Amino acid sequence: MYNKNLLKKYFSNIENILIFTAFVTIIFLALFLRVRNLGYLAFWGDDGHTFTGTISIIEQGYPRLPSGNILWHGILGYYIDALFVLLFGASEFTFRLVSAFFGLGTVILSYFAGRDLANRYVGLLASISMALSSWYIHFSREVRYYSTLQFFYLISFYFFYRGFVRDERKYLVPATILICLTPLVHGIGFLLILLFVPLLLYKKRQFFRIRIIIPLITILGFYILQIINQVFFWQVGRSFYSSGNDFRSIIGAYLKMPESFYFKILDIMFPIMYWVVVSGCIGIVLMAVFMTARKRGLPKKLELDENEIKFGRLKLPYNIFNLYFILFSSILIISMGQMYNQQRYIYFLMPIFILVFAYMVYLLSFLVTKFLEFLYKRIKKRDINKVSFKIILVIIIAIISFFTIGGIDLPYAVKIPYIKHSDRLNTNYSISSSMSFHWDPATAGKYIKQNADENDIIITTNLYNSYPYTGRLDYWLWTGNLVSWAPYQKAGNLYIDDTFGIELIRSAVDLLQLFESEKERDIWITTSPSLSIPEHVSPEVKVLLDKYPDNFVLMGRDGLSGLYYFPSGERRPSFFDLNPATENNIIDVSDGIADIYFSDPENNRYLIFGMDNVEEGVGSWGINNVSILYLGLKENSSYEMTIIAKPLIDNSQNQAIDFFLDGRNIETIEFDFDNAFNQYVVGFSTGQLKDWPSLLKMQYKYSISPSELGITSDSRNLAVLFSRIVIEEIK
Repeated sequence: MYNKNLLKKYFSNIENILIFTAFVTIIFLALFLRVRNLGYLAFWGDDGHTFTGTISIIEQGYPRLPSGNILWHGILGYYIDALFVLLFGASEFTFRLVSAFFGLGTVILSYFAGRDLANRYVGLLASISMALSSWYIHFSREVRYYSTLQFFYLISFYFFYRGFVRDERKYLVPATILICLTPLVHGIGFLLILLFVPLLLYKKRQFFRIRIIIPLITILGFYILQIINQVFFWQVGRSFYSSGNDFRSIIGAYLKMPESFYFKILDIMFPIMYWVVVSGCIGIVLMAVFMTARKRGLPKKLELDENEIKFGRLKLPYNIFNLYFILFSSILIISMGQMYNQQRYIYFLMPIFILVFAYMVYLLSFLVTKFLEFLYKRIKKRDINKVSFKIILVIIIAIISFFTIGGIDLPYAVKIPYIKHSDRLNTNYSISSSMSFHWDPATAGKYIKQNADENDIIITTNLYNSYPYTGRLDYWLWTGNLVSWAPYQKAGNLYIDDTFGIELIRSAVDLLQLFESEKERDIWITTSPSLSIPEHVSPEVKVLLDKYPDNFVLMGRDGLSGLYYFPSGERRPSFFDLNPATENNIIDVSDGIADIYFSDPENNRYLIFGMDNVEEGVGSWGINNVSILYLGLKENSSYEMTIIAKPLIDNSQNQAIDFFLDGRNIETIEFDFDNAFNQYVVGFSTGQLKDWPSLLKMQYKYSISPSELGITSDSRNLAVLFSRIVIEEIK
């Protein structure tokens, strides 16, 4: 009966009815803009990581990846995704539904946060901005954690306010739990600890009561355990911070001189809102002056549900000060790490940004309305009634909001669900400022799954997002050496990725080696836009594949991703395709002898694939795994090749070279375990020649960089330093 009467009383007030109607309308608009056509676009970015982690949970109960590594990064988000997958199946629709759900939750929560921190006008304006702004709609339709983290951050902030500031004890435990759990969605959630700084200023001595100290110690302890786990036990998801293994490098990855990127990007994306927020600091100062000068509370006069921080006689408005402190201190801290160049890293803070904006718009609107009331009173000699005042206030809020609020374009927002893979994206709203379209690994991946046999080899240039469609992967074609992203480890002479435990193809030569060693197996290569990005995949790979247009099976919906199929028994890419033999690079032995000094820069051209800069006056390095020589030999002849060379010494293993003449293994030599040039002799005969010139492949046992060995800072993967090669016909 009590609840019924309370509900009846609430809806007997016309203002409550209008607020409720507006709020429900906002929710339906937000839902409409977020849930349509969720399943159309393919996985992209790091979506495949989310897919793999979630499926691992469903299959094993925890995110143990195919590589055997545990995916700690964002682990709570994967468990939440798993609940939705169990209900709706593992599809693009399901994973995006999670984001739409939490995006809608943030819209709803923004109203209550604004209402309790200020008033209902602030809450409504905040929820309208969250519901209609294009950036939030885009990110509420992404597979990754962005919307989930934003919701967890805001609800933690809100419950903290209710429990620790308002002293509503029923919120204390939920707030503590949520603050502990938020970093498990993403580690940036650690910044919630900053909430205790303004609280200390507000509570003063009362801050040190058990009901605050115990949650604080619990949160700190939980955070410390998570940080230890992240720094020392993560094998996946930490490559962005892996600039070294020593303590100094680890600290340096997190603490650098602050960058101004995030302040600039807010100014670019929401210029007027940004300056409303920045200039709003003046509003705090003015409020503090009037609050200090007046004995009666100024916030009540402004119809704001504020709290006061007292410093002797000085008074500050706590709620808005807290919002500003959290917003700017968080941005500053993020700017000190390596993750300072993508706007998505402050997406979780945007409800705070919007609450500050809405607060300041309300404050300005209230003052304008008061001024109009003053003018009306001077002219008409009577007061404006309360209803008229509120109507004028709402109109003023609407007018100021119309000219200041940013990122809202309703015609564009309605079209967002129907963006195609080939459409250009606004990079401000994209998950990365380098992603101007939504690529398509689905078309090729689904084709492979339907047509590939179990014995076929599947190669991808898009590691994470091919797997959800192909169901398995054998090799990752990635030649890049990005300093900030290297999700793989070196295992002996191979590179193995952290997620699937598959081998990397690190060069065009490695790809040719695979074609040569797997002649009896069909090979599929699914390509992504990385094929045309030199920092991702060497241009030599694209040159090689472009020579086989008949093996190109299909193009993705993005117009760039594609699929190549190379069946066994047919002509496939070879060393001749990548670097053809010419008069300039053939060692001619028709006169019975050839003598090549590699200390002469003119002879660089003979050492193909793996040849690196000449060591002046010394020789040429063979790098990576393979080098080749084109030899002009005679049929049915015998030869002796004398090599003067030395290896780059690795104390854990002896260097060796396997020699292959036209695909036939002719000999293996092992180098002496010293750092001196030595002479080695290889004998071989030609028999009947199928091709001219002959191809002599030298396959190294290992290649390693001097920096790995701690010799110099040289990062080239060196194998053998050749000084001289003499090839002589034996008569």
